Amino acid sequence: MRRANDAPEPVLPAGLTTAVGGPAGRRLRRPDAGPLAPLAPVVLLLAVPLSLAALRQAGCLAGGWRGGTPLWRQCGSPLVESLPAADLGRGLTAYLSGDVRLDEPVLTGAVTAALAGFSPGAGTGEQRWFLVLWMLLASVLLVALVVVVGTVRRHPAADPVVVALSPVVALTVLLSADLVPIVIAVTGVWAWTRDRARLAGALIGLAVLGGALAAVVLPVLALLPGPGAVPAVRRLLVAAGVTVAGLAASVSLLDVDTLTRPYAAWLTDGAGPGSPWYLATLAGHPADARLVVAGAALGWVAAAALVVVRVRRWPRPVIGAVVVVGLAVVLVTSPSLPPQSALWLLPFLALVGLGWRDHLVWAGAEAVHAVALSAYLAAAADPQHGLPAGWYALALSLRLLAVGWVASRAWVAAGERGPAPSSGTPGEEVRGTASGASWVDAEAAGTLAWLPSRRPVEKSTGRVGGNAYPPVTEGP
Repeated sequence: MRRANDAPEPVLPAGLTTAVGGPAGRRLRRPDAGPLAPLAPVVLLLAVPLSLAALRQAGCLAGGWRGGTPLWRQCGSPLVESLPAADLGRGLTAYLSGDVRLDEPVLTGAVTAALAGFSPGAGTGEQRWFLVLWMLLASVLLVALVVVVGTVRRHPAADPVVVALSPVVALTVLLSADLVPIVIAVTGVWAWTRDRARLAGALIGLAVLGGALAAVVLPVLALLPGPGAVPAVRRLLVAAGVTVAGLAASVSLLDVDTLTRPYAAWLTDGAGPGSPWYLATLAGHPADARLVVAGAALGWVAAAALVVVRVRRWPRPVIGAVVVVGLAVVLVTSPSLPPQSALWLLPFLALVGLGWRDHLVWAGAEAVHAVALSAYLAAAADPQHGLPAGWYALALSLRLLAVGWVASRAWVAAGERGPAPSSGTPGEEVRGTASGASWVDAEAAGTLAWLPSRRPVEKSTGRVGGNAYPPVTEGP
């Protein structure tokens, strides 16, 4: 018992006890590492596919991207090859004013022209600098994609490791600027799952200007609303419409052809490599351009119908699964399906949590098709060493089947992994549920669930052979 003349023990403020320290569990509360801490090693994994993508360009870095070298060495990049072809070295201003013509959606065309403006010219040296600049931008975009997939809500099986280690990234990231609208579209899904309808609508509208495939995401969000359904859907659609109309009008004031040129080419070019309609070309009977456009339009209608059926059949399927179904149908009926189109499926398959076996089957088919396409195009210059049309038709068919396979897996996942319905009032987040879990209390999903969340032993004895962590195996 303390005597009367003893001084009382000092009582430190709660905030100071954390700084001073003390026994864990009594005065010291272990600080939270934060919601992004588990994603740090996943971000580092991006070095693997990015390094492989850079190595694939080694042959063209030495010999350039002209002639038959890109085809024979499997290092062709339509993104880099567009630099001298379209005179993009004149920069963004020349592109928006119509002086530089590029058959690309306005957003991806603007990004490409802006990067080309930092390395004006069309020589091999300028192409190398352009590739380096795009590599840096693509790295930042992929980091953002990993973070978005890793922190999205209402997707309990979302797996950012799928994005970080996918062979599809190494295969496609340096082929086009499609990564820009893809990241914007997935960020729109992230905003929607956090009940930020206006931000989601603005992002989806911006992504549509970078690729028509982003338009698949908007009706899925509208059909799968979060809390406060009707007002949220209204804000979503209004924000998307205002964004598209405002940016399209601004570009049209400078040059309307910059906005409409890629869609005019879509209507008149007919079937291109990678498309199922190109099988008729390989057979020696090219399909009429009007028939190809009609088939692609029916593909959009079929995608919308399947999305509605999937939503009606299961009350709350995850958004990513429904988007995969719609995207797959649009892709396999499109007039042209180049290898870089596969990148659109990747983040939404990661949101579904597709197993690695299925993912590698799909990625393997994409790799086989990409190699076969280069060898088939090279046959025009050297038929003796290029790939015959029949073998390319086989590789193309395998790729289409693989896209259909992952779409079927997403269709099944849409009914198996729906989030728990929200029990809160409209507009109110419910902690601990799949529809409103915060960054801190959400459990890791996918591959991240395998990682330990805490030390196996919190209070170690420190004895040899005891329960210390790391274990003590020897004495002093």
